[in-house]
Amino acid sequence: MFLSVTSGSSRSVVLDMSINSEEKISVCLLTYNHVHMIEETLASIMDQSVDGFEIIVSDDCSTDGTWELVQQIAAGDERVRAVQPPENRGMPGNANYAVEQSDRPYIALLHHDDIYRTDLLERWVDVAERHPDVAFVFNAYGFEDTDEVHVHPYAERVDGRQFLEGRLFSGWGCPVRGTALIRRSCWDAVGGMHTQFNLLADVDLWMRLAARWAVGYVPEPLISVRQERPEDYPESYSEFSWFRQRMLYEIHAANHLDYYDLSTLRGALAWWRFRGRLSADIFKWLTYAVVRRQKRMLETSAEGASEYEWASIGLVRNLYRKLGQMPLGWREPRRSR
Repeated sequence: MFLSVTSGSSRSVVLDMSINSEEKISVCLLTYNHVHMIEETLASIMDQSVDGFEIIVSDDCSTDGTWELVQQIAAGDERVRAVQPPENRGMPGNANYAVEQSDRPYIALLHHDDIYRTDLLERWVDVAERHPDVAFVFNAYGFEDTDEVHVHPYAERVDGRQFLEGRLFSGWGCPVRGTALIRRSCWDAVGGMHTQFNLLADVDLWMRLAARWAVGYVPEPLISVRQERPEDYPESYSEFSWFRQRMLYEIHAANHLDYYDLSTLRGALAWWRFRGRLSADIFKWLTYAVVRRQKRMLETSAEGASEYEWASIGLVRNLYRKLGQMPLGWREPRRSR
């Protein structure tokens, strides 16, 4: 039996009520060059408290033995299916490829370097089943070897538009760390991940989903985050970079333009607020570079230039870059080994 639930003109989702919730889940685990972690991560997934789910491990053409190890694990557990795109596609391309291999109603999008509590899938699906207008469910996060927990004051069901406007649009951070249970019909409706946004494509995805549907939340640390990065992890994502900031600006701009009608007063005000916040953020980082004598930040600051910044920001950038050429005791860039 199929049940269609509608909570707005563009918020219809379809649920297959004829199968158990466990059998609706496709775990899509994205891997790349994490041979030293993947076995423990997979073990935490295979030890879940529910049965009937499948595990699709999509390896993005690893070169360190991850792919070979995943194949060995898959050969010993019928729930695990190892797949690999024909070429390295980056995180969003690999995510899209993994989801293409599945036909189940729920996608549990997971990553290769976290540890998952045994009731993760059970808790996620419970929220999704009880709130059929929810597009994705996420949770609080713990951090390995520490007592630190990131918990947010959200209800179990959060109005998507309030979440988008009040949280995702209001700052440059994102409370969702890239792991979530996603309703497949909603994933398909928005077209999956946009690959042009690279490792930040999940931020764009949460925005597009929240614009149309509600959001689910579990206020418990169901995931333990491991912060270790491989040696070839892009510096532009592991530390500050203008490239990463510009990517965030582009994601926010694209979603503001899709979400708001700029011909209305509300839309126009939201757009000008966004441009003001963007300009203030660039000014903040430029000023930080000068105060902290970060020469490389000034030398590469043009990489953060946005077509949406105020014209005055370009003048400030040029002035600060000229300061960076003066003998003022600047810190030289670290040399890679």
